Amino acid sequence: MPTIITFNATSLASVMTYVDTLFTDMNLIIILAIGLPLGFWVIRKVISLIRVR
Repeated sequence: MPTIITFNATSLASVMTYVDTLFTDMNLIIILAIGLPLGFWVIRKVISLIRVR
């Protein structure tokens, strides 16, 4: 069976470097995407606890 895609030792290293750079650049967006909804949820829960009293 012929090989369609071939990988060598440097291919994996270059792909991992690209992925690392991508996640490093997107770090702020990922933190905001997780942090903003979590922050609003916490604020909503705190307000609901204050209203109960």
